[in-house]
Amino acid sequence: MKRFLERIQRVTRRIKLDPREAAFIRHNEGLWKKYRSNPEGGEILLEANPMASSIISFSYLANILSHIHKASITAYLLKERNFRSFLTDTPLRQIYRSFNTDRFIYLDLNPAQQQERDRLFRQIHPRLKTKRDVEELTVEGVWFGDLLYDSHLMACQVPTIDIDDGRFQDSLKEALGYYVFWRNYLDAHTVSAVVLSHCVYYKYAILLRHAVQRDIPVYQCNATHVYHLSRARLWAYDDFYDYPEQFRRLSPKKQDKGQQMARERLQRRFSGEIGVDMHYSTKSAYVKPRSNRVIKESPRIKILVAPHCFFDSPHPYGINLFTDFYEWLNFLGMITEKTDYDWYIKTHPDFLPGNIPIIEEFIKKYPRFNLVPPETSHLQLISEGINFGLTVIGTIGFEYAALGVPVINASLCNPHIRYGFNIHPRTIDKYEKIIMNLHTQKFEINNDEVYEYYYMAFINHTNNWLFHDYEGISKEIGGYANQFSSISYKVFIREFIMQRHEQIIHSLKRFIDSKEYRFRDKGVML
Repeated sequence: MKRFLERIQRVTRRIKLDPREAAFIRHNEGLWKKYRSNPEGGEILLEANPMASSIISFSYLANILSHIHKASITAYLLKERNFRSFLTDTPLRQIYRSFNTDRFIYLDLNPAQQQERDRLFRQIHPRLKTKRDVEELTVEGVWFGDLLYDSHLMACQVPTIDIDDGRFQDSLKEALGYYVFWRNYLDAHTVSAVVLSHCVYYKYAILLRHAVQRDIPVYQCNATHVYHLSRARLWAYDDFYDYPEQFRRLSPKKQDKGQQMARERLQRRFSGEIGVDMHYSTKSAYVKPRSNRVIKESPRIKILVAPHCFFDSPHPYGINLFTDFYEWLNFLGMITEKTDYDWYIKTHPDFLPGNIPIIEEFIKKYPRFNLVPPETSHLQLISEGINFGLTVIGTIGFEYAALGVPVINASLCNPHIRYGFNIHPRTIDKYEKIIMNLHTQKFEINNDEVYEYYYMAFINHTNNWLFHDYEGISKEIGGYANQFSSISYKVFIREFIMQRHEQIIHSLKRFIDSKEYRFRDKGVML
């Protein structure tokens, strides 16, 4: 009985609004009253998640879309309904109702949908023979293999896929459940637009893939960015494909100033300053060098491999040369046995738990790899003689280039693909050939291109469309992660100005009408 009462108390605490949530609800009820939704134009499907900063951004975009399309707002909760969720989701539903959400749906499968999911599983699983088969999985014209791949790695905290693993089969079946649910929902409802928080992981993005196949506009939205997604642009944050053309449209004076700003910011980053244009970072990889030498003195070519987190979405921008980061590192391990190079691996100081044991297993399997202490500065590695850097899509692509070290990327979807300051092999065979013949590589780095990239990626577009100073607020509230708590409501209400509110609405309407890929508003300066 005592344990039962304790559980009841815990649930009761979760169903109560905290004072910041209550204040945000009162704020919304007055602010969005004239935007009350209308069912004539169908539905705006809106993801319901508990991240406060995202909810604020959703309140704007959903109401504007509702007004444009004369549609009602339907919020979907990313789980099945049960009594416990019905209770604990109560505060979330109250918040969403405060900005005109009319209806809530859970991702419940009825018996017919469950049977359809199981039928598809029996049909599809035997056809999956390789990891590439999983990556390329398409059902009835809707591609979601990459979403399945990344979701399984993250959910199970595994570095790669084993098709015969029961856990993978569970992931496949669950993904097919999401697939069937959203296919049937879109068949039965008139949906005018979709608003969501992520373009990766099937939990979030199978709806996206369904919607774009039906030419329904989809928007990825948060406190710093808004993207309009389509068949041609399935992912947010890949506007790096457009950087050269966008830079050329700037005046020569602004181009020069932008490159100078980039040079200065990079110098700050290389000085060890934390969080320079990386608000989520808590440690610097460019601290002062240590006194002890890390790189062995030898006449051999020295290669630094910068691994990625094995679990964290290998496909944020599309298909890479290798299906995942594990397969990439295993390929490099085999190359170490065929080369006379000195090979080093350095993980990021912010690496998630569980990654280091996997790296250590690679080093046992391929002893030519040397593990560098994660706190070692890249400045020290370069000064001690690193000749080449290897990554898939990592930031050393521009960081090492700025410091004069060539980087070879294992992806044609990497953020630096439009520039020549990295090497971009088009196939695995070409990738291997380049690495096997580094002695013959003659590669010059154009620093102006590095500064152009950096300016376009980190300076040209601000994060201030919703908050007047996002970077400053992140520091004020104690870091990036705290924006997802209700403290964001307090900060938003504190700085709210009607003139700014109206300007945001005007700018978002203009963006929606334009059908452009990225919302490029510079923020409202008052």
